Amino acid sequence: MAADPAYKILKHLKYKGPGHASLRVGYYNSAKDKGFGWNKLKKKHNITKYGAVEYVAQSPNRDHIGGQSYREIAYAGKYKCRNGVCKLVKQYKVQLTVNEKKLRDGQDKGVITMYCTGVLKCPKWVSTTLAKLNRRSAASTDEQYQRSYRPLAPSTRTLTATAVPAEKAAPAHKPSLNTPVSSGAAE
Repeated sequence: MAADPAYKILKHLKYKGPGHASLRVGYYNSAKDKGFGWNKLKKKHNITKYGAVEYVAQSPNRDHIGGQSYREIAYAGKYKCRNGVCKLVKQYKVQLTVNEKKLRDGQDKGVITMYCTGVLKCPKWVSTTLAKLNRRSAASTDEQYQRSYRPLAPSTRTLTATAVPAEKAAPAHKPSLNTPVSSGAAE
């Protein structure tokens, strides 16, 4: 009998809990609002980068939520900048749920869901920001994006990096409690 393709592991994520967190293909059925794994993250919550999931999986904010399930929390924010000062205009608390139950393949069940608190679908910039540190908008040099394991400051100074498209920008500053994200393949 063939194995269920939903349980295929796409990536072993670095994880704050024991071992690694398995990111499985999963599934999402919108009619029943059921699912887990990568397909649920993408289809229901608009999480589109493996690196975003891995960043949150490494959060020091780890709470037991019942049984063998744990929740990690991180934050993504968008700043508008003017005259060298940036003001926070939008911040999302991003929650990741991981189940550590061991399955027949000897791996943990892994990532169940990840979402932005308060909205069904995260804006696209949330995934990009969590996956890569300190980005400015490609369309405008007056925007800056930050990620953190703590709520973001209401204002900050602008980065000195040249504005480049968010997908190609190099980190210019590393706020405290940020951990480097591995360059994951298959994003």
